[in-house]
Parts: sequence; C-alpha cells; structure tokens
Amino acid sequence: MEILSIIQKTIKIRRYNESKSFFEFLNNNIIPYVVVKGEPLSFLAYNESGKRKSADIDILTPKAHLKLAEQKLKELDFNSDVNNREKHMFMLAHTHQVSPWYKGIKPFGEFSIDLNFDIFWGEYEGKRIDIEEFLSDTIEMEIYGVKVKTLPPLKAMIQLVLHHYKDMNSLFLLTTRKSIRYDMFKDVYYLLKNNLDAISLDKLYAMSAEYEIIPYVFYVLYYTGQVFDDDVLKRYIEAFRTPDGEALLNCYGLCEKERREWKCDFKTRLDSDNLYELIKDELTERDKEKIAINKRIFLGIRE
Repeated sequence: MEILSIIQKTIKIRRYNESKSFFEFLNNNIIPYVVVKGEPLSFLAYNESGKRKSADIDILTPKAHLKLAEQKLKELDFNSDVNNREKHMFMLAHTHQVSPWYKGIKPFGEFSIDLNFDIFWGEYEGKRIDIEEFLSDTIEMEIYGVKVKTLPPLKAMIQLVLHHYKDMNSLFLLTTRKSIRYDMFKDVYYLLKNNLDAISLDKLYAMSAEYEIIPYVFYVLYYTGQVFDDDVLKRYIEAFRTPDGEALLNCYGLCEKERREWKCDFKTRLDSDNLYELIKDELTERDKEKIAINKRIFLGIRE
C-alpha cells in the first residue's frame, strides 16, 4: 500500500509540473479561474494533500475565457478533439464543460485538464449563477510547488454539493459509472467539519438562499447524514429541510420530466457496483435516446 501511495503522489506531482506553465499563464493574464475538487479540496477537507482520488485537474472559468485558455493549452502541447464540431457544440449547449485537454506523462499514461464554465448541470431549469461573480473572492494555494487559485471553503461547499447532486441524479452517469460513492459524502462531511467557522450554518444558508439552491443542499446534506451520524450535521440538515427538498429525496433525474422514484433504498444504491441494473426497467425510450447521445459524445460509444 505504501508503494502504491508513493506512485499515486508521484503521478499527481507530475500532473501539476506539466501544468505549471498553464497556471502561470492564467495567473499572469488575470484570467478568472479556480481549481475545483482534487488537491485543493483535499487540503480544505482533510488539511493535507493526496487524500482524494483524482485522474485529472478540474478548472472552473467563465465561458468568455474558454477560447483563450484552450489556445494556451494547445500551445503547451495538450491535445483535445475540439475540432469535433458536433461534440463541441453539444457540450457548450447542453453541459457545464468543454472537451478535456490531454497530455502524456510517461510512464504513467495521460492526464487531462477539464475546463468547466458552470457549476450547474445542462438540464438545470432555475436561475444560473454568475461565474464571474462566483470567482470574485478566490484564494491562492500552492500545490506541489505550483501556485493555483481555488475557492474559499464556503463556495467550495456550494460547488461540491451541486457536483454531487448532479452525479447522484444524472441518468447518463447512473448508467455508465458508480456515481453514488461513500467518498462523496466523506468529502462533504469533512469539508464542513474542518471549516465550521467559514461554513457556518448562517453563512451556508444565506448563500444557498441567494443562489436559490436550498433543496439541493438539503438533498446532499441529508444523504451525507445517512452515512455520518453527527449532531452538528443534523442541525444543518434540519435547517435546510423544505417541502421542495424532501420531494427530491429517494428520486433521481436532473429535471422534472425525467425525475422518478428509486425502487430500492439508499444503502442498496450506495453499495451497488452497477447502478444501471437498479434503474434500467424504469428508463423510457426518451431516456435511452438521451443516454445513447451522451455515450456517443462523451465515451465514443455507438449503440
């Protein structure tokens, strides 16, 4: 296990070393961005690096800055299939990100830099968050010798909650990967517990109300409470409880027209290595068509 940990840390160091010039470009050109999840979240939630598994570097930046960022990645010998017009247009119109940019780190294969321009999912029907504003109070962090910007704990929690809600409810993700995992709730729990001043109940509630996401925060906190029995967490859950939030419990689907109830309990979902088997009989032809399109766009799978 120790050897594996050393290898994993070596890979992460190599990723950031290969990305150093890109981050210097972003910092020097005052391009608004943050690194989300990954190593910054490891520091915020666990107070040390390497506590989270990640295969890429996720960056959030406003859509207006994507072109400049992608041009620089190309100059730095990162590769992407941005010339695939169908995929490029689909991702801009229906998702929160553009095609990943890849680079090899021999002998460890490839890693990717993922450029995200939204913290909501493509199907989201509510008020969008202004990403320029969301990135107005970033903090600086040094990761393996590379200076990057990331979100302060409160906004990191907002981003994490919305990301986990998406993973737990996306038909495409539920049918193609294990998108309900213990470590998701572990991240939420420890990010909260290790930043109680920055993520106080009043602050989290006020920001969630401002962004009109109280039901989604309740949903993720509720299921975190199913994994971690904690009195502080229970206070947060009860404060965020609303009829709209309760209506989301035991359901999946990212919009009203595709939302339906689970036929199994949360523990079964959490323990399952094949979530598709749990929902396949409930999928409509419309659902299957949508999943097939996403498989073709994101996985290159034609059915």
